[in-house]
Amino acid sequence: MKSTITGRRTAFSRIALLVLLTATLRAHTNVTVTYISVEPIPTGDVIGAEALAVLEGAGYRPLARWSERLLDDCNIVQHVIDALDDAGALSSVNRRNTEVAVAAGGFEGITNPSFVFTVRDSGRRAASATDINVLDNALGYVLNQGGTAHFSLDNAGAYDFPLDYAVVSFRGELSGREAKAFFDHLGTIDEALWSGDFAGFTQIAFQDAHTNNSMVFLQPAAPLEQFVRGLSRAARTWPGATYVTRNEQGRPTTATAGIAFPGNDWVAFPDGDQYLANLGTSSPQLLSALAALRQQHLRIVADLVDAIEADRLQRYLTHRFSCSAP
Repeated sequence: MKSTITGRRTAFSRIALLVLLTATLRAHTNVTVTYISVEPIPTGDVIGAEALAVLEGAGYRPLARWSERLLDDCNIVQHVIDALDDAGALSSVNRRNTEVAVAAGGFEGITNPSFVFTVRDSGRRAASATDINVLDNALGYVLNQGGTAHFSLDNAGAYDFPLDYAVVSFRGELSGREAKAFFDHLGTIDEALWSGDFAGFTQIAFQDAHTNNSMVFLQPAAPLEQFVRGLSRAARTWPGATYVTRNEQGRPTTATAGIAFPGNDWVAFPDGDQYLANLGTSSPQLLSALAALRQQHLRIVADLVDAIEADRLQRYLTHRFSCSAP
């Protein structure tokens, strides 16, 4: 039987996977990783602007808790991987090279919980670039996203194009709410780096870190000098923050990532065709399985919206949450 992130006989916790991945990284000093970031909160083009506003008004903490239940209780990521695996669309992503956790992701002034994957993409039993792209597109489809991202901080030639980035790290643990607070702080220094075109970040476990205590910022539409100046000032003025990306003289600078932004225009392609075209197969079995998971996700989202509007969010998250399996 083929391996997946959790396997089908043993339920590995996300903590165990993080320990396993860290041990693997230390054992292979030349190992590189790719990060995948996919939000479980759908685009307004699918659920409507009003429903999206209800969700975003609930606050980060309850949305993070909901995202954790979607990941851990409903196993929605695992079900996507199983469907791809069964259809032969995925062969190299498994529990030895991939871990996923709920972490913060910000884009144009809004911070939401994200499913952030750390995928070993080099060395023995590494995940292939093709499989990483397939997984990202399948997740974007199932989770009803307008766009997703996967990127390598180690290889500027990976994926679709190069893009400058900088990393800010923090002492100790970094919660999603703290990451959001730092992003908002950045906006007080330079609004273009917070709410401007393509401004955003992903919370990650950088290099050999045991926890997601870093934030990687990809260069937005702002000029490079403005990006470095504003972000480094934000780090200097935030307790426990360190601007990590520096040149040989120790001055703040940027490095270059290889990145891809899969996406789907749900208005023009309401069936998600732009995602589905990148799966490498049009297997009816696969398309049916992914469509069922997509509808399951939308039902769970609808339950969340109803709970928020009825002012019963905490009760729903604690006692009423249901995976609404298809």
